[in-house]
Amino acid sequence: MEHTKSNQHPAEQTTPLSSPEPGRPRIESSSVLRNSILLFGFHVLTKSLAFVSFILLAKYLGTQMFGVYNYGFALTALFIPLCDLGMDTYLMREVPRLSKEEIPRQLGAVLSWKGLLTFVVFLAISLTGGILDVFGTERFFIVVLAGLITLLRTYWTTFASFFRAIDRVGYETGMLSLARIAEFIVILASISLDAGLLSLLSVLTVVNIVFVSGTHILVRTRFTRPIMVGDFAHMISIFRGGLPFALATIFSAIYFNFDTVLISKYVGDEAAGIYRAAYNLVFPLTMFGLAISGAVFPFASQNYRTQPGEVEEVIRRSVIQLAMISLPIAVATTMFSGEIVQLLFAPEYAESATCLAILVWFLPIVFLANLYGNTLGAIDQQSFVLKVTILSAVFNVGANFVLVPMYAQTGASIVIVLTALLGFVFLFFKMRGTLRAAVPIRALIRISLAGLFILPLLLLRSEIHVVLLLITSVALYFGALLLLRALSLGDLKNILLSLKPRSRF
Repeated sequence: MEHTKSNQHPAEQTTPLSSPEPGRPRIESSSVLRNSILLFGFHVLTKSLAFVSFILLAKYLGTQMFGVYNYGFALTALFIPLCDLGMDTYLMREVPRLSKEEIPRQLGAVLSWKGLLTFVVFLAISLTGGILDVFGTERFFIVVLAGLITLLRTYWTTFASFFRAIDRVGYETGMLSLARIAEFIVILASISLDAGLLSLLSVLTVVNIVFVSGTHILVRTRFTRPIMVGDFAHMISIFRGGLPFALATIFSAIYFNFDTVLISKYVGDEAAGIYRAAYNLVFPLTMFGLAISGAVFPFASQNYRTQPGEVEEVIRRSVIQLAMISLPIAVATTMFSGEIVQLLFAPEYAESATCLAILVWFLPIVFLANLYGNTLGAIDQQSFVLKVTILSAVFNVGANFVLVPMYAQTGASIVIVLTALLGFVFLFFKMRGTLRAAVPIRALIRISLAGLFILPLLLLRSEIHVVLLLITSVALYFGALLLLRALSLGDLKNILLSLKPRSRF
């Protein structure tokens, strides 16, 4: 990979950064790669299960009910940021800087806030569902159950933030994997028994209750006992610390879900189902990018002030890894969008191919935007990230109101890619002014050139068997990466070395 000389610029601080407190081990740079691999593998497993579940549900429910199903989760997802008001992210940033004795108080305060907030949000979801879809109807109960499942899943983010902050990602991936496998089994059983959508959502609610409770017990018995009642001043300080992250997440939730609600209400449930068919193929893949940026976050938080050069190098490597992963996915999916939709869905979803060919270009943009945004948040520049997110949300809502009535789901696909690009431009230039070496422009150019190597094969796709085409394309792409020195054998060796056994917490 390209090596760039570090040229750090002082960052604007909202709170002072410090080295880890005595008694807290330093998170090493090797942990970032190891945790990225763990999270990446976890997402491969869980997103594969989610993908199969999504295909089965789309065929089982049909376009109209599948649209209602997605409408319920999209509507309730708008309330997710209100469940913790950014305190999960704040927890992940602050715990690496605390002593072990301070952690129970910090975790307990966040869990106390979450219990209160999720109760209030559930009431708000129920009221909203009743107003939009009439109290007591099947559609209303679908929204309520989707809300319960969504709220329970927000507890996972708290525990995930804790595990990442103490550099024990394996516990996060293990418990969440078991939960997702259980959900997958429930979906298969419900479809086989023709139990119906309401019964399926009811059982999924129970599954999430069981696993959230089990994870809480694991944390208490294996790591620390959260102090659930803190003093008022401490609770308020956590609220204030999480608020900028919360506002950024709220505006992000708007432009990730507003389009589906708008299509459903002003175009129709069938159009929403067609759009979400493509949307749900692309957006689970964003978790692979979040696996890397999520592993970087606590490392950058703890080491930015004391080890700035090491932080720059870790971010630079992460940018290259994300670009290597996302670019060939975008190119291949655009070329094969029609075949992918034809293979996975019924003929009634044929229009999803156009959406898929457009939406997939969201991936390479948002992979890098999320990494830069998370890193800036980790080094106390979340106020800038918030401003960019607000601007992106305003653009997204306005553009959707213009394009969705004219071009329906195709217009929404274009808007979401343009929204990501707008945010990325601002984050890119901010990062260049903060951690200049973390923006490896020459390496990104080399990766883009390597992506061009597979285009001739893709253009000949009608004359080559699809399996042989994919294998040849992957081999050619990685060969081009090595040839252009965007990837080295040493990088592959470092990946293997990162998987060494861990010491205890």
